[in-house]
Amino acid sequence: MSITSRAAIVVDAGGEVQIRTYEVPDPGPGEFTLEVELCGVCGTDAHVYQGRLPSIVFPALLGHEIVGTVAALGEGVTADHRGRPVAVGDRVGVFPAVSCGRCHQCQVRRRPANCPDRRPSYGFKSPVTTPPHLTGGFAEYLHAANAGTVFHRTDLPPEVAVLQEPLSVALHGIERGGVRLGSTVVVQGVGAIGLMAVVAARAAGASRIVAVGAPAARLELAEALGADAVVDIAAVTDVPERRRAVFDALGSPGADCVIGASGSPQAFMEAIGLVTDGGVLAELGNFTDRGTVAFNPFSDLLKRDITIAGVYGAGPDMQRRYHEALLVLERGGRPYDRVVSHRVPLERVGEALTALGGGFSLDGRPIVKLAIDPRA
Repeated sequence: MSITSRAAIVVDAGGEVQIRTYEVPDPGPGEFTLEVELCGVCGTDAHVYQGRLPSIVFPALLGHEIVGTVAALGEGVTADHRGRPVAVGDRVGVFPAVSCGRCHQCQVRRRPANCPDRRPSYGFKSPVTTPPHLTGGFAEYLHAANAGTVFHRTDLPPEVAVLQEPLSVALHGIERGGVRLGSTVVVQGVGAIGLMAVVAARAAGASRIVAVGAPAARLELAEALGADAVVDIAAVTDVPERRRAVFDALGSPGADCVIGASGSPQAFMEAIGLVTDGGVLAELGNFTDRGTVAFNPFSDLLKRDITIAGVYGAGPDMQRRYHEALLVLERGGRPYDRVVSHRVPLERVGEALTALGGGFSLDGRPIVKLAIDPRA
């Protein structure tokens, strides 16, 4: 393509982030090149930056919540994964994981995450010392070098389209939690994934949704996205008192489903106490190792006949949920454009990762959702 791309490279865990320049290769058969418009910064990116994901070897190019416009199409790439024609200049959202689609795990067990031929997800290939280099979204261009990359054309604005990947994770949690028409739901944690869980629970037909978290700006947005009530953990700091406040807001002593999106082992134990007898805790938040907690199998699990469901990313049938997420966003009706609170340039990737992994504030404003804008 005879052009170059800047990319924000994390040199080492918790260390320097360097802007490096790479040649943008011509896409081969089944490949395409994307000019990145926005890439969401996920809590997992912050954990990777802190060295909490052992599979990542530095230096690394992160960023897996990717939306952009098609810059070049390789041979055979004529349509998106809904079968709609795609051309240079079209906006698309890119699903980060790629599997073969043919093996026993993909077709019979419907667990492409276990595919033996699964290639490194965009934003997770490491180290970035050998080609292809442009494999993450914290760059001006993405080289979609994995033939068969799942992507969807969309007319949504980039600040809404970038929510497709986190919403697919939330939809997995709602499905694992058995949320259906009439369910009562507590969403614990109101970061981007928690907010998307509110959206997903409402789309699934939940009758009452209570969001629990902080700060106030996120809680206000949770209500705008579909929560019936909120509980501010900054205002109600005592755990037993907070439990009572949640039950009062819920109108019952426990929820049919609690979506754990806090990412704290201590919050996980608090979430168990918010599940009604016979209900489900769907845990999304502890995506990386944050430590252990004391757990009593009798009193915390068996006596109350509850189910604890682990929710790892978008789950085994991830391409389906990614598509469903786009359908929800395209239906509209909620202020999705308010979720991205900060758009920062490549030069501030390190600052963004530090802020998301620590004080949850940037430029004097609370973070709801961070996104990297390579052209900013």
